[in-house]
Amino acid sequence: MNQFDIRKYQNENNTLVDGTDALANQRQLVVSFYHVPSGRSVFFKAFITAFNESYNSNFTPNETFGRTDPIYQYKNTTRKITLAFKVPAASEGEAYENLGKVSALEQMLYPNYTEVNSATTLAQAPLIRVKVMNLLTSNYSSSQPRGREAGQLASGDTEPRKVFYNSYNSDSDPKKGLLGVIDNLIVNHNLEGDDGVFFKRREVDGVARPVNNTILPKFIDVNLSFSPIHEQTLGWNENDKAMQSLFPYGVITDDTNPIRLEEADKNHATYNEQVEKDKTNKLKQQNKDNARARYSGVLGNLRMKADIRRSKAGDDEAKARLSARSEVLREDMQARFELLQAVGIGDGFIEEIGD
Repeated sequence: MNQFDIRKYQNENNTLVDGTDALANQRQLVVSFYHVPSGRSVFFKAFITAFNESYNSNFTPNETFGRTDPIYQYKNTTRKITLAFKVPAASEGEAYENLGKVSALEQMLYPNYTEVNSATTLAQAPLIRVKVMNLLTSNYSSSQPRGREAGQLASGDTEPRKVFYNSYNSDSDPKKGLLGVIDNLIVNHNLEGDDGVFFKRREVDGVARPVNNTILPKFIDVNLSFSPIHEQTLGWNENDKAMQSLFPYGVITDDTNPIRLEEADKNHATYNEQVEKDKTNKLKQQNKDNARARYSGVLGNLRMKADIRRSKAGDDEAKARLSARSEVLREDMQARFELLQAVGIGDGFIEEIGD
């Protein structure tokens, strides 16, 4: 994403630097609107001044004779969102582009039409997807860990909650915005404010000359109310599990998804046990390999006798080496027995050992 540039329409002074371009282009701190019928989208820098959500559970009260309180019959739960953001301009060219962005948003409020028998007929309502970073999105699952289960994503000391936290993310794809309708849009161009306007100019023979009857607002306020149309069923199933446990922000915690975290804890514990088991087996194999190397060759018997003396004197390292040597001998003897048994003389080998 790299669509914000204060020099897109003009050659501005090289000393003019706007850090908000980097925040929008690189950090993707933007608010986006996606017009479903046309597939067009528009982005604004996230100069958000208000973002409010209201949830209303609607009940119909039924009063009965002799009962103190009415019986409340549930109807639905509705969600309303109010969003306000500022559209400032650091240059004349950016003011020009801002006017175009606001125009594109205003156009999205009108429906699609089609021609049927030479008559213009309504074809599609102006449905819009609005995305405010990770706070307003339809793609709740974008923050899920990818790959193996949470307890196996990293080394044994990684906790599932840290994995889920580190995986929490969002992107600026406008198609992932929340579907709904804009009920009301208010655009304030602030012509009367202290910010004022740019008087449009154009270059003629390398000289900037004023353009008559044309102004570009330096600062535009946008306020809107939005009614979502949720594409998944929200609520709880017969097993008392949330049907959309990641709604609405995609966050996994002990409050939003305790069952998922309990399963992750079990997977993590099992994984840690396996890791420790593998470490132990690897250490045993290293000790056996060291024992084979130490006690082989011409000096092997001398080293073994020296380790026996050290072991009797309380040397733990010598005891560990001798223990590994015993394990090596046992494995070698077992391998020899299996080989002899394969050719039919294994029992005689056992008798020979007994003698």
